[in-house]
Amino acid sequence: MNKTQTQISKLISYWLRHKPEDGNIVLDEFGWGSIEDILAALKANNIESTQRDLIELSNSFDKVRWKIDEVNNKIKATHGHSIPILQELEPQTPPEILYHGTATKFLESILGSGLKSKQRQYVHLSETMAMAKEVGARHGKPFIIEVDTKKLIKEGWKFYKTEQNVWLTSEIPPQYLDVEP
Repeated sequence: MNKTQTQISKLISYWLRHKPEDGNIVLDEFGWGSIEDILAALKANNIESTQRDLIELSNSFDKVRWKIDEVNNKIKATHGHSIPILQELEPQTPPEILYHGTATKFLESILGSGLKSKQRQYVHLSETMAMAKEVGARHGKPFIIEVDTKKLIKEGWKFYKTEQNVWLTSEIPPQYLDVEP
């Protein structure tokens, strides 16, 4: 392979989460695409790969990023979609407090309008402060926001837990956020 594993992973995730048409990949309503389409898209980008290579690459991640259905030769991103997909996850009851990691430079905007999904389909929340801090540090000096899920559930919010312990929900207004240091 000409490109590093990280570059290949990012390219596949980009297609599965945001722009399948850039790889000439067709996704179903749940975000599943054909492994053959992925391999053809890689080949069109001068990357020779096999289904076994995709499985090994997926298994090498520190987190679950893709699901691979070997029986039906399908693949999907587990989270982070900006394109609309239907969740195959059942709503679950989260811990009473979840955390959202952000950078301090975004704090004023969040205090004004709450947590927005932005280019993603859902707001992403973490079970631990450590995980939230890691997410926030990707964009600058991290800041952790606590989310009172008990109040949100009473108001009708649904929460979905991914394979890598990321909680997904719809946008959250500022009154449900605790930003005390």
